[in-house]
Amino acid sequence: MRYELNLESQIVQYDGAVQSIADKKAILTQLFSQGVYECTSISNDGCEWTIEYRNTVNNTQKNIVVYYGNIRNEERNDREKKIQLNGKDPRANPNPSIILGVYCYEANDVLENLVFAGWNIDPDTNYPGNPSIRGLNIDSLQKARFNGLYKHNFKNNYVCTFRPEYIFYYIENIQSIHNSSDDVITPTVSTSSQDVNNVIYYGSPGTGKSHRADIETNGKDVQKVTFHPDYDYHSFVGGYKPTMDGDKIAYKFVPQIFTKIYVDAWKNLVSADETKPFYLQIEEINRGNCAEIFGDLFQLLDRDKDGFSKYEVTAEEELCKYLLSENGFGGNHPGIENGKLRFPNNLKIIATMNTSDQSLFPMDSAFKRRWDWIYVPIDTDCKYSDFTIQLDNGKAFEWLSFLKVINEEIFEITKSQDKQIGNWFIDAQNSGKVITESTFINKVVFYLWNDVFKDEENTIFKSADGKNLTYTSFFENGTSNNLVSYILEERLKLIDVNKAEPTTTEEE
Repeated sequence: MRYELNLESQIVQYDGAVQSIADKKAILTQLFSQGVYECTSISNDGCEWTIEYRNTVNNTQKNIVVYYGNIRNEERNDREKKIQLNGKDPRANPNPSIILGVYCYEANDVLENLVFAGWNIDPDTNYPGNPSIRGLNIDSLQKARFNGLYKHNFKNNYVCTFRPEYIFYYIENIQSIHNSSDDVITPTVSTSSQDVNNVIYYGSPGTGKSHRADIETNGKDVQKVTFHPDYDYHSFVGGYKPTMDGDKIAYKFVPQIFTKIYVDAWKNLVSADETKPFYLQIEEINRGNCAEIFGDLFQLLDRDKDGFSKYEVTAEEELCKYLLSENGFGGNHPGIENGKLRFPNNLKIIATMNTSDQSLFPMDSAFKRRWDWIYVPIDTDCKYSDFTIQLDNGKAFEWLSFLKVINEEIFEITKSQDKQIGNWFIDAQNSGKVITESTFINKVVFYLWNDVFKDEENTIFKSADGKNLTYTSFFENGTSNNLVSYILEERLKLIDVNKAEPTTTEEE
């Protein structure tokens, strides 16, 4: 059994054949014809491709040699990936060169669904004698989908994975990318959403993503909503509902959160002397069916350099009538001109999501690429999270010390960072910074048991005699604190903070 990355960015077990791309030339031509660039010439000698591309803005030509291969599974490791160069030596070419691998889940996949990887050209590698280039794993490909770019450290050498729209950034910054020690690279994403229009804060559960979003919208005009499986387009935009008109029932269009913030943003943009931002804040965006909720509105997420929608969509009849009847919205109003919708540049959308969630409705690639992504890391040095795990037997352990150890354990066992625990997974600020034993079991142990280690072997949930524990063991009379103490002290090697420090005698 091996693992592959499907089109919904999920790591899945896969029994199919080795994936391949039928027309490599067509894919490379598309890859080097994005944005202001166009591919003007392309030829190959096996896996060695000579590509010429042109910047259509300043009309400059560039040439590059690409050593190009399919990313395929490594038989020795079900999560490891590799490419083959078929005896080609990138060091032998005097022209600028890159080693580029391409991954697709199914044959003949389209460009936007692909993930690419770049290897640094190593002067000490015997390329002609080496049957393949390794150092890439399936988790890195998934990280690239979420981050834009992601680096994986392999024997002190970095493999860089990225979405196709980052190819020119990669080429232009290849030295700094491979020589820096940062794992996550966000070239077009800032640590703040203030300078972008559509942004998703993402990361492990408990990292404070909602808090980051709240900071951005604090004191601003904001509408907040939480997506869930039953949420749909009409819940988001609005629709006709029965209302009482005197003693009669009438039907009228009732606007929902999107329409309200859309109207407010456009009214301010048109009538006010000074434009101010309006925010739509979406919590748990990946828990709803985004394709159904947004409908054709997702096209409006494409923004031009000024922040307005690049494209327009035709408003549904009932929505169009409502907007035209709104105070300030006439037939020539830019927010509904010719019956078309278009995002104004003062409408900002901020969303949050946990990368560990197994969403019922995965986001498709077309939707995801219309957002900027800001990674919220785990802060194990956060002074505001210096909580204490207090057990019923009197023993106590540092919450942040536990996080450091358990997150290393999670990564070691699952080979994934998505299910690691954030420092705000439990907020004990209102309880004197104390996490009780019952809270620890019901929240942390339950999460580890049910969502992290459920299908894994050799986990922390073993007794002193090596037997697998059951979750009910933590609720048996007189045993729960002994179990928690054993796991924290013996299996995770944490130190009881109540242990007396060695005393020293002061010399007179």
